[in-house]
Amino acid sequence: MTAMKPDDPIRLLVKGPAIQVQREATLRSVAETLAGDSIGAASVRHTDPPALVSERDIVRALADGADPDQERAGDVMTEEVVSIAPDAPLADAVRLMLDNEIRHIPVIEDGVVAGMVSVRDVLAALAGEAPTT
Repeated sequence: MTAMKPDDPIRLLVKGPAIQVQREATLRSVAETLAGDSIGAASVRHTDPPALVSERDIVRALADGADPDQERAGDVMTEEVVSIAPDAPLADAVRLMLDNEIRHIPVIEDGVVAGMVSVRDVLAALAGEAPTT
């Protein structure tokens, strides 16, 4: 496959809707979802603006002593989420990820998380390994 260029729209990396978890889901349940889908972050349902829960959020909570069967996604989720529009260029996504020290960026269309792009997705696209259709 052809490698993506920095000015290609980020929408080319969106493979489908973002995986979502319930705000009430336990950290163990969220971790199982992330592991089962081989992803590092999920959108939290019914949050406005959109919120995320990531591996980093779970690890931070566990390091602080959280019980994975008692603590909930809503307790540890990231609410001030850096996001990007589907037509924004790949270079903008890379810059936002670097500037904000994040590994996942939700693609927001009409106020809804249309998908999630990870650093791994970006690297694969730049190497010509990601689908671009």
